[in-house]
Amino acid sequence: MHLQSLLGPSPWQRQLTTLTAFLIPALALSVATGYSYGAVLLLLGALASLPRWATVRPDRDTARLALAMVGMALLWCVLSDPRENWGKFDRTVKFALAVPCLLFIVAFPPRARALFWGLLVGSIGAGGVALWQVHVEGAPRASGFPSNHTNAIQWGNLALLMGAMLAAQTMALYRQLPRSIVALAVLAVLAALNASMLSQSRGGWLALLLAIPLALVLFQRLHPGRLLRILAGLLAALAVLTALNWQMVESRWQLMHQEVQVYGAQREADNSVGQRLEHWRYAWDAGREKPLAGWGMAGYMQDKARRVDAGEYKPAIMDYIYVHNELLDLFVKTGLIGVGMILFFYGVPVALFWPSRRRLDAMARLPEPLRAQILALRLSGLCIPVLYVGFGLTQVFFAHNSGIMFYLFLNTVTWGALVGLQRAAFASRSEEHTSELQSRPHL
Repeated sequence: MHLQSLLGPSPWQRQLTTLTAFLIPALALSVATGYSYGAVLLLLGALASLPRWATVRPDRDTARLALAMVGMALLWCVLSDPRENWGKFDRTVKFALAVPCLLFIVAFPPRARALFWGLLVGSIGAGGVALWQVHVEGAPRASGFPSNHTNAIQWGNLALLMGAMLAAQTMALYRQLPRSIVALAVLAVLAALNASMLSQSRGGWLALLLAIPLALVLFQRLHPGRLLRILAGLLAALAVLTALNWQMVESRWQLMHQEVQVYGAQREADNSVGQRLEHWRYAWDAGREKPLAGWGMAGYMQDKARRVDAGEYKPAIMDYIYVHNELLDLFVKTGLIGVGMILFFYGVPVALFWPSRRRLDAMARLPEPLRAQILALRLSGLCIPVLYVGFGLTQVFFAHNSGIMFYLFLNTVTWGALVGLQRAAFASRSEEHTSELQSRPHL
């Protein structure tokens, strides 16, 4: 298999977007800031072909996604840390630069298969990195390369996201894939989930518990005859992973239980759970005093210091500038305005990818391979905002470079691939309609 068969036909812009759809997940967790290589390549392609796409009016759905990105860019102007000097614009710039990448990739949609293979390679890579770090280097937690310099929570949660996206695609494409590829994909999903476990990120486990019921409801509606098999496979996978990591899982669970009890009895905040609970208590109390627009970043930091000095809250919360909960962090700093903006940021991809009955009915007359590919992209795309909501319960995910880049560019390449398939579906229906008209006898 040569490169041309993987990247597809010209123009070069589409070959480039196809390559980035593979590279972004494939390198994401196996090399340092691996998710950035494909993103930078996508931006360079967008700039190099600016006249080709900048004059094309985007469709309404793409415009909504672009608007959500612009809104988050503006929001992070408020959330930036004033002590960072020019660095405070870093997150705003990332959100803003994703917009031309989105418009470029919609103009030249990537091949859907590139994302599947990128997720598969990336999941295997994450699993291999986790096994190496924990069982060869002897690290207490898997966190990605370079060892001991990356955030284990972020890394483990993103490994879980890639595994979930790959699982959704594999189940949707089950009948289209050779059994050997299905088996390889299952091993890759297990590798990604094991990487998440070895990172010991309990927030990821919570996100998975929230996402599983939604996944079962969707698969009951889409494939009612396969639900029991899917549920049995899921339970078996979780049982195997838990058994392989039982000692670690048990110790983390007991530690969490102990920290919750100690906080409830003594307001002890000098630990992971206690600090979060104390910070949430402060954010809720302070946020209710300025519910519409919040305190702003500088006002939040000053108010928190004042209340800690007065003995109202434990000093442990001064070690962090973020609340460890996405919605509460926005509530205290930007009020209901900011909360509404991030809900829009989550909600737009949910609305774009949701496999509604109307959308499923519209696919009914399409060829089975095309219908399966569209469904695979919708389900895997839906994993991104749903799991991010879960991750955000215990972490301000968008405060981290990896959290921003993953959300922006996985949504971008998944949506771009879906737009390409939908155009192919429209062309297929148009050809079928034309053929039907030509076959009718003339009156």
